[in-house]
Amino acid sequence: MAAYREHITVSGTLGIAYAFAAVFALGFSMTQAMIAAILTWIAGMLPDMDSQSGKPVRELFGVTAALAPLLLLQHTNQLGVSGDRVMLFALLLYGGVRYGGAAVLGKLTVHRGMFHSIPALVIAAEVTFLTYHSPDLRVRLLMAMGVALGFMSHLVLDEMYSVQWDGVRIKLSKSAGSAVKFFGKDALPNGVALGLMMFLTYASLTSAGILKAPNQEPAPEMLELTGTLDDAPAFRMADEPTDSVYR
Repeated sequence: MAAYREHITVSGTLGIAYAFAAVFALGFSMTQAMIAAILTWIAGMLPDMDSQSGKPVRELFGVTAALAPLLLLQHTNQLGVSGDRVMLFALLLYGGVRYGGAAVLGKLTVHRGMFHSIPALVIAAEVTFLTYHSPDLRVRLLMAMGVALGFMSHLVLDEMYSVQWDGVRIKLSKSAGSAVKFFGKDALPNGVALGLMMFLTYASLTSAGILKAPNQEPAPEMLELTGTLDDAPAFRMADEPTDSVYR
């Protein structure tokens, strides 16, 4: 298994490369590229949120708790929340994630469970896509793909370190195959992860406009004028006398 320092080094390097590609190949701004690079770097640590050791969990929840209020502030105008209530919600969200998140995950997860899986990668990317506020769909995709890239770097690095070579033969450790997987050993975590992934996939496709929301009314069709101008209903301007009628 790769060490924590190796994970953040690899994901940080990928984040820098991703930022350069975003600016020089894809035409994004420097600010957008820097945000994507940071998200890529942070995502390289996300699978270790199920770790039982102290340092990864403390640092991950510290960073996540700091990001959560920032994402909330992006949506305050749409939520109709402003002023002191925004500050209150931000502080409550920070405290809940920072001090409650680790305790809850410690009771509900096991190391190398479904947090180390392809469904978890998809969930992390889709949550980023749905929560990052931007009118430009390309920007939201940039952030989501950065998270997916960083998350995948962690899984691949864990699998690489599960292959051991003693100079004579190659031997696989017990953790081989436990990172890049679609299903775990227990049915309940599998069902929760796959169900959440499918729900977020539907929400993401709806948010992107690929699927239509179930309660969304169809757009009215364009009316065609088949008659002549003389057949149009009479109307008048508000400031015109009643006898001044245009047809």
